[in-house]
Amino acid sequence: MSGGKHRILVITGTMLLFFILAGLGTAAFTAGQAKERFNRERVIFAMEDSAGDDYGPGTYEYPTDSIFDPKKEHFDLHEFSVSALRNTYYFDLLFPRVTNPWGASEGFSHAMVHIYISDDPDRGRIETFREGANVIFDPRHPWQYFIKVVSFNKTAVYYADDYEGAEGRDSGVTARLQPDGSTVRVTVPKALLPGDPSNWQYYVLVGSQDGLGPDNFRKVNTTANRWVFGGGTDTDYDPNVIDLLASRGKQEKLLGSYDASKRQLAVLEPVGPSKIAPTRWENILDKVIAILQKMKVKL
Repeated sequence: MSGGKHRILVITGTMLLFFILAGLGTAAFTAGQAKERFNRERVIFAMEDSAGDDYGPGTYEYPTDSIFDPKKEHFDLHEFSVSALRNTYYFDLLFPRVTNPWGASEGFSHAMVHIYISDDPDRGRIETFREGANVIFDPRHPWQYFIKVVSFNKTAVYYADDYEGAEGRDSGVTARLQPDGSTVRVTVPKALLPGDPSNWQYYVLVGSQDGLGPDNFRKVNTTANRWVFGGGTDTDYDPNVIDLLASRGKQEKLLGSYDASKRQLAVLEPVGPSKIAPTRWENILDKVIAILQKMKVKL
């Protein structure tokens, strides 16, 4: 394309953007506000979880090995939040105790978190991506995206239509313990999670990492031993989920909804969508940012 035609296209695009903004009554100040919004981390969703409920449906006991001492808090999720900054989403997981007994570079190697995201009731799956958690999801809220948060450079994003053996998308995806020693921050490029996050609902499952366990979940049996949780059943119908993001009192009901005698898995419900709704002006700025990015304007 000649330089003259290129300049004409740039001018035309700029004029089009100006008229769009003028029609919205924002032309005088939107460029600066759009830049500020784009470069400011914004919370999309945040929820606290009950403390001291790292016991699954209310009956689970920690394994007996001393590596799990003091037999509490390793898998006790206290808070989950989602935020956005530039072209990145951050998923923050707050625990009262984060340890790294196996020396993972991420700074944690005890807890493992599975984050399933639902954003469309008409597509997706209600089964977990792989067998291991021993749960299924509410048919009214199938999942489309799955973020597996696990150590040893295995954190990745999966889609509902991926085949079971897929390795996942890990380009730009990281999980790291933050300097506070309590927060695991998961970084995911926005391009891997298309859609409107204000509509997202979340299933957040916490388990114990086991490199040899089904989908890396440490199993729950009837009786705890050195490397196995107790308080469940010796079947594959009790959840291997130790904590679940849920409103107070809901976790026990949901994780306890399995019936081993009838071979029925527990059915989980999501949390969300976000109550942190953007204002009309913020919605406008987001549209402006999208237009500017398509025009390759640096923000």
